[in-house]
Amino acid sequence: MFVFSCNKNNQVFCLIFDTLKILILTPRIPFPLRDGGAIAMNQTLEGYIEQGVEVSLLALNTARHWVEETDLPELYTQLKHFKTVYVNNSINPVSAFFNLFSDKSYNVERFIHKNVEQALIELLSLEDFDIIQFESIYTSPYLKIAQQHSTAKCCCRVHNIEHLIWQGLAEHEPSFLKRKYLSLLTTRLKQYEMDILTKFDFLLPISKKEEDFFRSNNINQCYHLPFGVNDNKKLPDIATEQMSCYHIGSMDWSPNVEGVEWFIEEVWQKAIEVLPHVTFYVAGKNMPAAFLKRQEKQVTVVGEVNDFITFSLEKNIMIVPLQSGAGIRIKILEAMELGKTIISTSIGAEGIGAIHDENIFIADTAEEFLTCLKTCFEHPEEAQRIGQNARLFVSSHFHKKQIYHDILLIYHNLISTH
Repeated sequence: MFVFSCNKNNQVFCLIFDTLKILILTPRIPFPLRDGGAIAMNQTLEGYIEQGVEVSLLALNTARHWVEETDLPELYTQLKHFKTVYVNNSINPVSAFFNLFSDKSYNVERFIHKNVEQALIELLSLEDFDIIQFESIYTSPYLKIAQQHSTAKCCCRVHNIEHLIWQGLAEHEPSFLKRKYLSLLTTRLKQYEMDILTKFDFLLPISKKEEDFFRSNNINQCYHLPFGVNDNKKLPDIATEQMSCYHIGSMDWSPNVEGVEWFIEEVWQKAIEVLPHVTFYVAGKNMPAAFLKRQEKQVTVVGEVNDFITFSLEKNIMIVPLQSGAGIRIKILEAMELGKTIISTSIGAEGIGAIHDENIFIADTAEEFLTCLKTCFEHPEEAQRIGQNARLFVSSHFHKKQIYHDILLIYHNLISTH
């Protein structure tokens, strides 16, 4: 493998490495590309392959995100090894009830299956991997098996600090009994998460927020592996509905549901009084039936869309009203790549590093959202400025090719000191 790099005087030189062999474990098949998790995991496969890495994949094909393997794109033919294992990770009321009398995290337990262990052992007997990458803590129950059967460096790609998401949901839950149950799940998940992350050789946080959290708590050594964009993407010529704003995200993820409900009830009911010609569109997979039945004025519930780029270009201002959550919003980075103007809460924009009124609008209260909405629609030149700056920002800070070039240099250094 040839890697071109530069020294401090910008002199280009070439490093020659053996081809890296990386095995990736994912808690689902990262396809179709309709949510941030799938998009981020899919990009990891692409990023490594484009850098000449020999990539293998072991994916749980779960009941919740079942994918027919014959529908997978050409990318999967470029994998050295590709195995899937069906796992029924659906929430089972009976098992959830009995879990109450244990000290285990029910969130994680649903991803454990002996067939996955066996598939992993078989893969490790076929290949001597340099790196084994676990995507999220939901694949971490198989870390011990990997360490027993391989000398590879084991890392965890951290998409979110999971217990912080559940902590936020518990804090915002109005029902006393449900809040107590969510608090219990959060406590057990935190205990598991904070312990298991110390057992990896290193961590790959997807955002600076997670990286700072791990470093400040001395949890493990970290190497930032963010989501990347292509700065040469040619955008289709699509007319934009100027008097529109939109939210798009997986609506089977509780923070998205919570955020959109808050926005409609606390912000939009006031916004339509001053913006009577603007429509708010809500899109995303697994749209709850209650949303599909909503009849709010100037709100259109679209449901799942096939093409994020086309839908985003057709609409004007992107709304990210998250009240809880962790990690990084891939949809924000994708929208910035398209030059979209975004209004987000601080939580929604965490880990990106965007600056209010420079390349994004940050609003944490109903009044702040209303002010930003009025600015966007009453002063469209301001919205256009923010969108243009957003595209420049992600091109400078989240360049895909550079990200994977840099991480492979780190991997080779880690392996050479193994």
